[in-house]
Amino acid sequence: MICKHCVRRVILLCVALFTAVHISPQLTNDHEFLPVDEAYPTEAELTQDGRLIVRWVMPEGYYLYKHSLKLVGKEGTELGSLTIPPGKQKTDEFFGEVEVYYNFLEISAAIVAQSRAEVVVDVHYQGCADAGLCYPPEVREFRFAGMGSETDVASELTVSGSAGISIWVAIGSALLAGLILNLMPCVFPILSIKAFSLVQSAGQSENLRHALGYLCGVVVTFLVLAILLLVLRGFGAAIGWGFQLQSPGFVVAMTLLFFVMSMNLLGVIEIPGFGLSMTQPNPFMTGVLVVIVATPCTVPFMAAAIGYAISQGGINLVLIMAMMGVGMALPYIVVTATPRIAAWLPRPGQWMVTFKRVMSIPMVLTVIWLVWVLTRQVGLIGILWSSAAMILLAIAALVGRRQVKWLTSVWAIMLVVIASAVYAVSRPDETLQTADSETFEYERYQVMVAEQRPIFLNVTADWCLTCLANERTTLAREGVHQTFDAYGVTYIKVDWTNRDAQVTKLLEQFGRYGVPMYVLYPSIGQPVVLPQVLTPDLVRNFLDTYEGRST
Repeated sequence: MICKHCVRRVILLCVALFTAVHISPQLTNDHEFLPVDEAYPTEAELTQDGRLIVRWVMPEGYYLYKHSLKLVGKEGTELGSLTIPPGKQKTDEFFGEVEVYYNFLEISAAIVAQSRAEVVVDVHYQGCADAGLCYPPEVREFRFAGMGSETDVASELTVSGSAGISIWVAIGSALLAGLILNLMPCVFPILSIKAFSLVQSAGQSENLRHALGYLCGVVVTFLVLAILLLVLRGFGAAIGWGFQLQSPGFVVAMTLLFFVMSMNLLGVIEIPGFGLSMTQPNPFMTGVLVVIVATPCTVPFMAAAIGYAISQGGINLVLIMAMMGVGMALPYIVVTATPRIAAWLPRPGQWMVTFKRVMSIPMVLTVIWLVWVLTRQVGLIGILWSSAAMILLAIAALVGRRQVKWLTSVWAIMLVVIASAVYAVSRPDETLQTADSETFEYERYQVMVAEQRPIFLNVTADWCLTCLANERTTLAREGVHQTFDAYGVTYIKVDWTNRDAQVTKLLEQFGRYGVPMYVLYPSIGQPVVLPQVLTPDLVRNFLDTYEGRST
C-alpha cells in the first residue's frame, strides 16, 4: 500500500523541480551577471621608481572587499607594505560589516628586492554584485621585466618612452635642445644683454673671457638643477623640468629681479656694481640667469633628452644636463671665437641707447607675466606683495643712485625686501590658495580611459610659455574644437602650475617629466603622444588618422 506522506513528498519534489526549471532562468535573466574578468578587470604596471600599481575600474553595482586584497611577491620578488585607500562601510549579506570599493580602486606596493630577471607578483582579490552574486576569491599573476639580482630595483626599472633611446641619442637631443632654447622668447631679453656687451667689448681676448664666463654660468646652473632633481626625487618628491617655477617664492624672486633689470634698461636705476646691467654685465651671472628664465620654455628634442636623463638618473642625468648647457652657450662661443663672424657686428654708437630702451619692453612684459603666474598660484595676495616690493625696490634704487655712499645700505634693504616677499608668498597658509584652483581627478580620468572614450589630454602650466603659445594659436581655435566635437573627443586640460604628484605620475606614464604634453586617446588602439609644438592642421591630421578610422 502506498504511503500518503510519500505521495505528498513526491508531488512537492515535482513542483520544486518544475519551478527550478521554468522559473529560475527567468529570475536570473533579470540579473545577468558579468564574468569575473569583465566585472573586475585588473590592470598592473611597474613604475620607474620601482612601485607596483594595481587598479580596477568596475561596472556599476559591483564592488571589491578590502579584506581580500593582497599583493604577494613570487620567485624572489619581495614587496614592501601595501598602500590602499580607505573603503566605504557596507553591511554585507555574506561577510557582515566590511569595507568595500565601488567604481575605481588603485593599490600599490614598493618592489624591495628581486633575485631573478623578472618581477613576479600575485594579485589576490574578491568581489560581489549588489544584485546578490558573490564571486569566489581570485588570483592574477603579473610578470614584469626587471634588471640585476638581489638588489633594490627602484633605480633599475625603466619607463617606456624615453628609456628605449641610447645615451648618444640623448646627448645629441640635449645639444640640439640647448641650441633651440636660444630662439625662445623667454631668453631673448637676457641674450640681448650678451649681444650688447659683445658689441662694446674691448677686443678678442675680452670676448673670449666673457664667453668662457658665460659658458661656466650656463653649465654650472644646469648641473645645479641636475643635482637638485637627483636629491629631491631621491627623497620622493614628484618633480620634473621647471620644478622651481612651481614655487611661489621663486616666482616672486624672479619677478623682483626682472623688475630691477627693466628699470636698469630704462635708465631709471644705475647702481654701480649691478652685475646684470647693460653697461657692465657679469658673464657668469648672465649665464645663470639665462638658464633660470629658460625653464618655462620647452623645445623640440628636449622631451626625449630630459625624459632619458631623469629616468636613468645618476651620472647620465648630470651628463645630459651639462650637454644641454653647452648647446645653449655654443652660439655665443662660436661668435666670440671666430674673428670673421665678430667683424660683422655693428660698431658702438648712439643706437645702443635706443636698443637698451627697446629691450626694456620684453623685460617689463616678463614682469607682468610673472605677476600673473603668481596670482594663479597664491591668488590676489601675490599682486599685493609683489607690487609693494617693487615700489620699495624702486625707492631704494633711486636713493642709491643719488647717494652712492649709501650703496651698501641700499643693497641690504633690497635683499630684505626680496626675502620678505619670498617668505610671505611661500608660507603654508590656507588664505594663500587660489579660490578657483582645481586638483586633477586622476581616478575620474582613469574611468574615462577605461570606458574607451576618445580623449585629447592637455597637460599644461601657466608658467610654461610653450604651453600658452600652443593654447593661443591652436587649442583655443574654434575650428579645432569643432573637430573635437565632430569626432566626439573629450578635451581634458590638466594644470601643473602648482606641484601635484598625480599630474607628475601621469607625465611619467608616458616617459615625460615636463610640460607641455599632449596625448590622444582614440576609441580603438593605444594612446598617441603628439609633438610639443602644435598647429591646427597637425591636430586635425592626428584626429583624422587615429579617430577617423574608428568612426
